Amino acid sequence: MARLLVVDDSRETCDLLELLLGEGLGMEVEVVKATRPEEALKHLQAGGIDLMLSDINLEAGMDGIDLLRAARPLEVETILLTGFGTLEKALEAVREGAFDFISKPWNNEELKSLVKRALLMKANKGGGAEAGKAASLNQSVMIGSSPKMMEVYRTIASLQNSRTTVLIIGESGTGKELVAQNIHLSSDRKSAPFVAINCGALTESLLESELFGHVKGAFTGAVADKKGLFEEANGGTIFLDEIGETSLGFQVRLLRVLQEQEVRKVGGNRTVKVDVRVIAASNKDLAQMVKAGKFREDLYYRLCVVEIRVPPVRERYSRDAAGKVTSDIPALLDHFLAECGRKDGTVYRIRSDARRQLEAYSWPGNVREMGNIVEHLTQLSRGREITPDDFPEKVREELRTRGAGMPAAPAPLLELIRDWDRLPTLEELERRYIQVLLKHEQKKSRIADILGKDRTTLYRKLKDLGLGDGADERE
Repeated sequence: MARLLVVDDSRETCDLLELLLGEGLGMEVEVVKATRPEEALKHLQAGGIDLMLSDINLEAGMDGIDLLRAARPLEVETILLTGFGTLEKALEAVREGAFDFISKPWNNEELKSLVKRALLMKANKGGGAEAGKAASLNQSVMIGSSPKMMEVYRTIASLQNSRTTVLIIGESGTGKELVAQNIHLSSDRKSAPFVAINCGALTESLLESELFGHVKGAFTGAVADKKGLFEEANGGTIFLDEIGETSLGFQVRLLRVLQEQEVRKVGGNRTVKVDVRVIAASNKDLAQMVKAGKFREDLYYRLCVVEIRVPPVRERYSRDAAGKVTSDIPALLDHFLAECGRKDGTVYRIRSDARRQLEAYSWPGNVREMGNIVEHLTQLSRGREITPDDFPEKVREELRTRGAGMPAAPAPLLELIRDWDRLPTLEELERRYIQVLLKHEQKKSRIADILGKDRTTLYRKLKDLGLGDGADERE
């Protein structure tokens, strides 16, 4: 029988995990619980523990990372839980030898699968995971702890000791270059150059000259030899943004550089060896471009050794078992607000109604748009509290169209439909729909008209769903 140690400062969470994992894994598991790190240490030192599942933030003198360090010499696998996911914690967890980490609130099936996989690996290998040795990031510029962002952190952390090529896919403004920078800074190349270039901003000839360099007289205006960016980035990382905008002809030359690790300057006949890690990014689906004959298949597979998909802002949310949605938007808003405050030497605040509306906005331009809009708001507020009157017209227009303060529900619903195990019941959907109506319409006779029900039926439905007795002082 496998023994699982659950560590969380909340007794209710420990009880929930015992209920979830004690009999839900399809294998015999004994769950041991601890609400204090000192208690967890005693269980570890007593022996017989196969896997520890611990919260990182234990609000005590020790945290989950400290317990992880204590568990490693005892060959106890560790999975860390966190409600405050950051890239630094991901890197530290992997470096210290964690089997994996998962964000709160967790998905029950995902957690069970992860725990089962860790227990089976322990049973088969009889030992703990080896720790990585790369240095952690000095400062993370990535904000958010939603499951999709945690997956990005997890992938970056797993690349700490790797020099492989990486392809980053994501919509414009999602922060693909930040991901590339963090991959570089968490690697053993962090002290070498990180060189970025937007491939879509230059013509083919200029792009070749910038990347590979040129010799004197190679073309009109080439008055001297020029070193290319691949040579400038030697020993470090080069980031090729918007790689999908390049021509097929250029892609042939780039493929040769990747395969041979050498460059030939435009107009030159001598090759120069380079040691460069390549990270590419695109806001287009390169796999579809390959099928359409617009991107070379051989280059695609050479670039896409590891793929990271950066989620748009509208998908950066989590949903707990009760259906409550938590998104990364508040943390992102606070980050940009503090950034503007540091730059201007001013403390900026967003009024509560304005914050609700900003959280409801769809952010089609993603994180880049959010940074620009927050800067716009701080400049218009002139140090006073930010209100909806300060919003740019495009934000006001969308909120007017959808209804001010209404949640941006379509994207989460589509995400749920793609994951059938999480699809809510019709009763739960009806409850949520009526809750939204109750929030924005006080007269229940009007709600009854919207639902196509008479008032008596509506009152009965409200009582059945636990939403009140139907009384309406304004009828």
